[in-house]
Amino acid sequence: MTETYLDLHVHSTDGSDDAGGSVEGYLKWATAKREQGFRLDGFVLTEHRRFDLDRDYSDLAARYDTIVLPGVEVETDIGHVLVFGVTPQFLERFDLTDVSLPYAEVFRAAWETGGVAVAAHAGRPRIGLVDHYEERAIDLSPVTLVEALNGGSSDFENARGHDLAAAHGLREVGASDSHFVSALGRCMTRFDGDIRNMDDLVAVLRDPAGAFLPVRLEETKPGAEIPERPTLASLIPSTSRQGDLGGDALEYDRSAVGREVHVGRLEVTPEAVRAYCEALDERNPLYVDEDFAREHGPYGGLIAPPGLLQTARLGQPPDPKVEFGNSTFMGGSRQEYFLPIRPGDVIDAYAQVKEVYEKTGRSGRMAFVVRRTRYVNQHGEDVATTESSLVHRQVRPSGEGGEA
Repeated sequence: MTETYLDLHVHSTDGSDDAGGSVEGYLKWATAKREQGFRLDGFVLTEHRRFDLDRDYSDLAARYDTIVLPGVEVETDIGHVLVFGVTPQFLERFDLTDVSLPYAEVFRAAWETGGVAVAAHAGRPRIGLVDHYEERAIDLSPVTLVEALNGGSSDFENARGHDLAAAHGLREVGASDSHFVSALGRCMTRFDGDIRNMDDLVAVLRDPAGAFLPVRLEETKPGAEIPERPTLASLIPSTSRQGDLGGDALEYDRSAVGREVHVGRLEVTPEAVRAYCEALDERNPLYVDEDFAREHGPYGGLIAPPGLLQTARLGQPPDPKVEFGNSTFMGGSRQEYFLPIRPGDVIDAYAQVKEVYEKTGRSGRMAFVVRRTRYVNQHGEDVATTESSLVHRQVRPSGEGGEA
């Protein structure tokens, strides 16, 4: 049976002001991924709050033998929603620039006008379906599809979406939510059949018997196994990664793991960007030369150095209250950036304890607490994440045969 692998959630420089990937750039990336043995047959452009009925990429797509279809991502009162099969009748009902469209009307209007709607990145705080269902008990009857595997969401967030879908009989799709070329295809949807145009895509998504499932890029290679998607229960660790390490079981507050809280806000003013660059003697023209950035930069204007996020004054995530050891030290950190930060942005930070685990080292048993902070701009888009590890260990006083 023919299978089609499509990335259903992609943003480009042609229609999304926070994107850094051109349509042709995405097409070249898809070609390169196929040459490496992966399957990536096409993608849907879901620009933010904007849909152009006259825009046509068919000739460009044909040159790269890749499917390019038009969609849109709108903002509703329960988070972001993807719409496929957009018609003039659908567009007449809504002002797409409105950031709080009534979700039930969007889902119903999409269906009534021959299209279909999908709850995007369902597990993300604030801009995903799960938060609104858990906090406000919203009516799920208009919703049939959720994006439960999103390339820009954490494993915990994707598990939240998957759990909701499984509990309420909603069907699941996967997509990258790509804003840059290198993220294309990170997550996709595999369709059991040949999808060549928007009519094909809408037909299978509307069909209760339509066969499709979310996959990651590495699962598209011939012979690759597609595992069961993790649930929240499977992601919250309750035992050591290393087996039985001896001694008492590691005691900590497991309810603190995975619970994300708002810990601070950073307003990216032009003055703050200028002061940061002056302090570090940063002379990159994308940060300091407005004319150069506007005329020659990839983003159409100035952006801020990614390190500016580190100037934010942030609170702490929930405390897991690890009851182990008498000494702590930092075990490392990493940072990942997804979107450019621009003067004028307002960045909110959300922190969580991602996991708690234990292992043995040369000095004996240790407990690790991994904290994750997610930075979100005023459009609800993730711009960066940071992770750090705090290590707890038992240090013996001098004279007891151990370390001081």
